[in-house]
Amino acid sequence: MFELIGRTVIVTGGGSGIGAGIAAELASAGYQVAVVDRNAETAGRVAEQVVAAGGTAMPVVADVSDVAAVADTVAQVRDRFRTIDVLVNNAGFARDNHILEMTIEDWDTVQATHLRGSFLMLKAVAPLMSAQRWGRIVNISSISALGDSERVNYVAAKAGVEGFTRAAALDLAHHGITVNAVGPGVIPTAMTEVSAARAGRSLEEHLAAQAAQIPCGRVGSPHDVARAVQFFIAEDADFITGQVLYVSGGPHG
Repeated sequence: MFELIGRTVIVTGGGSGIGAGIAAELASAGYQVAVVDRNAETAGRVAEQVVAAGGTAMPVVADVSDVAAVADTVAQVRDRFRTIDVLVNNAGFARDNHILEMTIEDWDTVQATHLRGSFLMLKAVAPLMSAQRWGRIVNISSISALGDSERVNYVAAKAGVEGFTRAAALDLAHHGITVNAVGPGVIPTAMTEVSAARAGRSLEEHLAAQAAQIPCGRVGSPHDVARAVQFFIAEDADFITGQVLYVSGGPHG
């Protein structure tokens, strides 16, 4: 049900963590994958791993908050793969701090990548999807959208991503494009290491503490998130749009 041989997907923030996991899983399902990341080395490494595993991938170096970079990204992907069928807006990062100590720069840069980046990427690919009357857009949110301490910039950005998802779904439904969001729970990434350090714990201690609070009794993995993405982008998922699916080991929201 999930396999769509020959379709092309752009995964932003695809050079590491959840994005790298999504890129690898979608490539294994037959998608041509454009791995977009600000870091040329990590984007190239993920693309090479996909190809070595028998998939098709290309790295693209871009800052998704930059208009010109986004336009160039779309041009590169079209030149290589001809079509763009799926967009996974995953690019993002955290700069956590207490609200009274958070800098304006930390607020602006987090919003720029998560919200502005998702908007710019959607604006760039939606006309192409509309022309072919088929498209799937999945925005990666977080359970932090529901509230989290000492990360007001990240929480606001992710809550914005969810509102953006619902509104964009309404605007694009009659173009044959669905827009949904996946909200991961605790998924070990580089951001998790930062959170552990801020909590004064080792990564192992931090993950054990997190797992103890999750009904399923474990933390998640990029695979868990990728499966949710695959559900939303399936060929026959055209009646599912404007939804947020939390992948967190227990109910949220």
